[in-house]
Amino acid sequence: MDQVWLDVRMWTGLQGNFRPFTDVACPAPEPLPAVVGGWQQWAVACLGTVASTEGWQAGRYHYSAEQRDDGGHALAVFARGTFDWAT
Repeated sequence: MDQVWLDVRMWTGLQGNFRPFTDVACPAPEPLPAVVGGWQQWAVACLGTVASTEGWQAGRYHYSAEQRDDGGHALAVFARGTFDWAT
């Protein structure tokens, strides 16, 4: 596995739910984490890098770390969680 996809959703206070935001392709960690907590730490680090590089607005995001096939369909979900970003 060369990359892991992060399906990211952004919290919208007016609607009171998470709305689709972006998909992020990150290089797969080496070695692959054996537990969900390891995947969550890796995902938060990856999202922090992307958010600062792309200038995301401050807020709460939800993510799922996924392995995908060539068509973009999730084959496996390694972790889910929230990511709070403050610029």
